[in-house]
Amino acid sequence: MNKSYFYIIILFLHFLGCSKTKPEKVIQETQTTNDSISVWESESNAPEITEEDKLPLQLKAFNLAKNAGNDSLKAIYFSNLSYNIDFITDSLLYRKANKQAILLNKRIKDSSALGNAYWDLAYFFNKYSVKDSAFYNYSEALDIFNAIDDKRNIGEMYLRMATIQMKIKDYIGSEANTVKAIEKFKSIENNKKLSDCYNLLGIVLNDLEEYDKSLSYYKESLFYLKKTPNSNTSEARLINNIGVTYRNNEQYLLAIENFEKVLSTNNLFVNTPDLYAKALSNLATAKLYNKDTVDVENLFIKAIEIKKKENDLGSLSSSFYNYAEYEAFTKDSLNAIIKAKESERLAYAGNSNEQLLKTWQYLAILEKENATDYFKKFTALNDSLQKEDRKQQNKFARIRFETDEFIAENIELESEKEVLSKQKQMWIGIATGFFLLGLSIYIIINQRAKNQKLRFDQQQQANNQEIFNLMLTQKQKVDEVKRLEQKRISEELHDGVLGKMLGARMILTGLNKRATDEAIQEKSKALGSLQEIENEIRSISHELSHSAYQKINNFTDSVETLLSNNKNANIKTIFHFNEDENWDSLAGDIKINVYRIIQETFQNAIKHSKCTYFEVTFYRNDAQFNVIMSDNGIGYNINKGKKGIGIRNITSRIEKLNGTFHLDSTEGQGTTISLNIPVKVDIKKTSNNNT
Repeated sequence: MNKSYFYIIILFLHFLGCSKTKPEKVIQETQTTNDSISVWESESNAPEITEEDKLPLQLKAFNLAKNAGNDSLKAIYFSNLSYNIDFITDSLLYRKANKQAILLNKRIKDSSALGNAYWDLAYFFNKYSVKDSAFYNYSEALDIFNAIDDKRNIGEMYLRMATIQMKIKDYIGSEANTVKAIEKFKSIENNKKLSDCYNLLGIVLNDLEEYDKSLSYYKESLFYLKKTPNSNTSEARLINNIGVTYRNNEQYLLAIENFEKVLSTNNLFVNTPDLYAKALSNLATAKLYNKDTVDVENLFIKAIEIKKKENDLGSLSSSFYNYAEYEAFTKDSLNAIIKAKESERLAYAGNSNEQLLKTWQYLAILEKENATDYFKKFTALNDSLQKEDRKQQNKFARIRFETDEFIAENIELESEKEVLSKQKQMWIGIATGFFLLGLSIYIIINQRAKNQKLRFDQQQQANNQEIFNLMLTQKQKVDEVKRLEQKRISEELHDGVLGKMLGARMILTGLNKRATDEAIQEKSKALGSLQEIENEIRSISHELSHSAYQKINNFTDSVETLLSNNKNANIKTIFHFNEDENWDSLAGDIKINVYRIIQETFQNAIKHSKCTYFEVTFYRNDAQFNVIMSDNGIGYNINKGKKGIGIRNITSRIEKLNGTFHLDSTEGQGTTISLNIPVKVDIKKTSNNNT
């Protein structure tokens, strides 16, 4: 087996040690919240209560806050609801509560509470994997905390922004923001957060394959962590990260030592079974890469059993991948393929794209007859994942930080070099003999590896050429269909519509000079001909509209273009959506009707609301496609006056989609329109995307 496949990094282990907990904030409470909201929250968390029963409790809490006596009290209540994201599980209701928290805290000029409300919203988006919106709201909170010089929360925002950047592989931006977080946490001597920062730097440098630098950051993180109480679990996670770095750097014995240390942590299996399972799988993989197969299969089986109970699909996929490596190492090719395909299935289910890429590469080796198909899948997915450009800002912040931070360490290294040089002379003689012995073995193994890599590169080049030829052929077919369709439309208009219009015009021109009954009848016939022409044009238009919109692509790009073409420079537009979601797979009638609703709502906001921002949010929730459109304009009383044509159009379009919509507006507080549409997936588009 090619040894290089032992060095693949397990993506989910990179994120260990990064904070994913609820924001650590102190929210003001009153006696009423203790007596009411907290009671309803406690009832909502009872094990016997169903999801259906939770919503009435949440509505009670929302109405209590809404009907409070003054803005200050309302701000406290809504801030509590905004913070309690685990209580307000209905996403639309949560957005309303958070919006009220932001508006009220702005009104009473409570900067600290306002910053916390933006923090809550960022946490909400991060929970639904809408990373750009999460990052944006963290930055909004950061601006507010900077204004009041809240050092702890400034550092917290930098750290959370850096974590998001790490996950999207913006390593330079992540390092820069982590350095800024360290500066703030050092000024207030927050050891736990300093440990988190250095741990994140260790993860980033590990991803960049700078293993020595990664280990130095991990050790720095461990130094600060030991200064904090009750840190056994966090220390185990950090040691697990160190073991992963040693394994990636081929220092397998050190990796095994660290993974065994993690497994020996008191009560780890009871308190943190997911970490225990990851350490088991990591230990098995490190032993396998060290060619020590004793008890390796039992370790994999035990890790997989725990991960199944925890329903950790991404980590489970990684374990099956490594289990396949073990089966291949023991020459059991059939079981290796079975385990690899299970890893592929779990990676699909857990939306683990990085794991899918690794698995397809490995399956291409195990199933040489299907290698072309696997590499086609790999190329398509890999290209889509690399579309985002990596940000190249704040590059020198880390350089300045490292220069100041490790200058003392460099002085110590200089003194140690003298001692090491003497030791080197002694060991060189001993090592030379072993080197000459191993050199011949290395040359043979290395030559075999090069030959195998050359065959792989040749196969990949042939596959890429085949893919290019298929794309070129497909483009030619599309261009030919477009040309034929244009010709057909031209002939329809020229031969049918224009001929009839010319005939009707000539008849009417001649009849204008006559006023007899016969002329009137002839005019009536001519008008009938014009009506037929009108119907024919409408038929052609409907045919073209149906054909175009059933195949509408780049749905989110269309919405972004609509919002960016705003001619009113005073209105800021914001569009939130999960980039990992395949929005183009929605059925055509859903996309065009939603597009028209957004277009009409946006135009109404420009004309009537006097707003300064207009916001659109897409997100999926089970089998529902949800759209939220909101502005901060003058609003209006929805209980007064009759419905305008805009609302009637929205009602008509949403009924076509079997969906519902909700209008929320108050005078002086803006307008929010929420759409809930049952999802219909475009099967053709989905199948095309998967081929």
